Amino acid sequence: MDNSMIAELYLSFAAVFHRPNPDVADHLEEFIDLWSEVIPEIDDSVQKLTTFCRQFPAGEQRLNALWEHYIPLFETGAVEASPYASVYCGEEGLVLGKEAFNVQQFYANCGYCMGEKSGELPDHLAAELEFCALLARNGQTDSLMEFQKKHLTPFLNSILLRIKNSNRPVYSEVAAILEVKQFNSQKEGDVVG
Repeated sequence: MDNSMIAELYLSFAAVFHRPNPDVADHLEEFIDLWSEVIPEIDDSVQKLTTFCRQFPAGEQRLNALWEHYIPLFETGAVEASPYASVYCGEEGLVLGKEAFNVQQFYANCGYCMGEKSGELPDHLAAELEFCALLARNGQTDSLMEFQKKHLTPFLNSILLRIKNSNRPVYSEVAAILEVKQFNSQKEGDVVG
């Protein structure tokens, strides 16, 4: 798989795990097409995502449905799956823990920094996936493999099961697809996390 396709995959996953917005909500079908073309053995998840898209047509109705599941999953109350790697790494289990600093250092060592405007912490799931897309797009394969091994893969191993088990429409299916992609990539020795 070429670097531009790897980058596109990472960006598609990152987009879904960012806070819901009209761009993502209205283009969900395009992501589903991409995933079903590139990732084998995800028919069940694709079917469920397609059903969701039919049930909630693009626009405000779909965006509201995404928010309805995003907030309890990632943001408020008894958060079902914290989107921050720090929560799963180390003993403290806190947001902005040591892992956030380590990830930020890795970004800096590769020549990247997160702008204030991003509004995300460095170890947010979407931020880490976007970083992998940047590395893939820029041909920084060694850095990508190192980042996956040290940071992304352990994080995905902790969070994907929680997201899948939440049974939240869209998010649990996308987590399942990302898990299949990760497993297939490791099996094939591919670059993707």
